[in-house]
Amino acid sequence: MCAEALYTAGTGAFFGAGLTASRVHLPSVIIDQFQLTDFHMFHVFAAATGSSAAIMLALDKSGIIGRPVRSNTPLGRFSAYDGNILGGLMVGVGMALSGACPGTVLVQLAQGISSAKSTALGALLGGGTYVRFLHLIKKESPQEGTKAAVLSKQTISDKLEISEAVSYVFLGAAVTAILCLTGTRAGSFPISPIAGGLLIGLAQAASLLLTSGPLGVSTVYEQTSRYFLRALGNERVGKLSWPPNAIIFALGVVAGSTALVKQGSLPDVSARGLQIPTWQAFVGGFVMAFGARLGRGCTSGHGLSGLSAMSFSSLVAVIGMFGAGIVTRLLMKALDV
Repeated sequence: MCAEALYTAGTGAFFGAGLTASRVHLPSVIIDQFQLTDFHMFHVFAAATGSSAAIMLALDKSGIIGRPVRSNTPLGRFSAYDGNILGGLMVGVGMALSGACPGTVLVQLAQGISSAKSTALGALLGGGTYVRFLHLIKKESPQEGTKAAVLSKQTISDKLEISEAVSYVFLGAAVTAILCLTGTRAGSFPISPIAGGLLIGLAQAASLLLTSGPLGVSTVYEQTSRYFLRALGNERVGKLSWPPNAIIFALGVVAGSTALVKQGSLPDVSARGLQIPTWQAFVGGFVMAFGARLGRGCTSGHGLSGLSAMSFSSLVAVIGMFGAGIVTRLLMKALDV
């Protein structure tokens, strides 16, 4: 158990350092992406996803670790992917409001960004609300056979009925197009976004090899809330997991980010860019974390890990995240919010 916790914390530290080095934790970087004024975040995301996909494919084909394809998240409302759709949309809106995603909130806390505490508090409340009221949100099927039929781990090639090779060609073409057809402010940060993305890809490799699981962050808000609600005597939260790997991983992210800057490997640019109002950060954190748990994944779980494993459910969620984030931010700009 001690070794498992150590590996989990170490993987979190590697991931936190990668997020910090790539600078995708800065609110200005996330907001500029959604306003379509700078594509630094897209470049990091593309490089990280492309390298993660190559790593997962190599490990899968070599028989070391199977590809961690993510299942869909049905709520029983209007589609077998309704949880992924609604969750993805909410994550995008929350990111556009807060200038953070569930993973980068932890790095923002480590770097002392002013809005981070409000975002984190909202995210914890969002995770707690999900835990407390999930039984009202998810419509259980009266027939177990029907319920099982809508829950599946389909890849993009399975769903679109194309070969696996073609799906990987499409992913490679998408990554190449993003890197070649969009631009970033050259020289704005110590390392290029592509290098930052590759560091995150290496963190993915560490996670798969050391913990046998892919990267993902948003579970920490649910897990922390479960412990808190159970301490208050709420039995509905169910059995608590031990060790609390999501919390250990999150602490590793904070430690890795802090260590990278404190040892002088990177300059501290935590004050760079715009400041998010307190109320906006809180609301954004709540919506973002609630949505991430509703869809069972965030930009790390669905975007980096799920999409790299070619999960169709993750493709649906990621389209919702970026689409909702862009629309939200453009509306805010048009309304001068």
